[in-house]
Amino acid sequence: MLSTETLPAAIEQIAKKLPPFPSVVLKLLDMLRDEDASLEVLTRHARNDPVITSGILATANRLRRMNAQPDLHDPFVAASLIGITQVQRIVVTAAMNKFMAEDKGAEFLLNHSRAVAIVAQELAAICGVSTEQAYVAGILHDIGQLCFHIMDAKRFQDVYLKSAKDGRLTDWETAAFGVDHTEIGSALAVHWKLPEEFISSIRNHHNDTAVTSKLQAVINLAESLARALDLPKSPKNRVTRLNLKAVEELGIDWNTPEIIDCFGRCRARYQYAVQ
Repeated sequence: MLSTETLPAAIEQIAKKLPPFPSVVLKLLDMLRDEDASLEVLTRHARNDPVITSGILATANRLRRMNAQPDLHDPFVAASLIGITQVQRIVVTAAMNKFMAEDKGAEFLLNHSRAVAIVAQELAAICGVSTEQAYVAGILHDIGQLCFHIMDAKRFQDVYLKSAKDGRLTDWETAAFGVDHTEIGSALAVHWKLPEEFISSIRNHHNDTAVTSKLQAVINLAESLARALDLPKSPKNRVTRLNLKAVEELGIDWNTPEIIDCFGRCRARYQYAVQ
């Protein structure tokens, strides 16, 4: 049984049991912090991965076919067409797919992470937060749950079933493992030396009073809104509380057409992402 006190020492051993964290994500995070990072550099890095390359080409060629144009075969030309934001999204999603692929029980977790990433990106665009960072932080926010999947899949499945009835996921996780997924996830993010804003976003995405940065506020609200929008569909999707400090920090007015349009885009993008 883990505890808040023993977790820092235990996380190194826990991390060894996980699949290797995709280096592409760490490199992408470095690029997101580098204002001089170019599309050419990112594409050159993406070329080394056939899954990422095919995703870039497929996205660009869907646009080309709508205009009855022939398919592209050069990843850089394709990346130039769809833009750096789309490329970054493809890179990080493909990397996390690989990271979670070894655990078949993590399919819902991956789809939920996609949903939160999409909602976070749409909110970020409205609130003046980096949309690229919002998407990556959204994908990573529930990484602690993957730890539980790897540590004891059956026990975590029992936790999931109990929480589906009452929504008390973190309470059941603490009872079963000694810590919840926000604690183990943020400890893992520290171990991986992720940026502090990402660590805080993981640690506080269920905290309905904490605001540590605009990025953390976006991820916190995106978690709630993804569930409110029932993306992906689940009996666990209920929202009983909302972080009003995060709403205030981001200056969100729920009654504006911009927010209503945001919800529609989130639903449409999620359905497209899981097709």
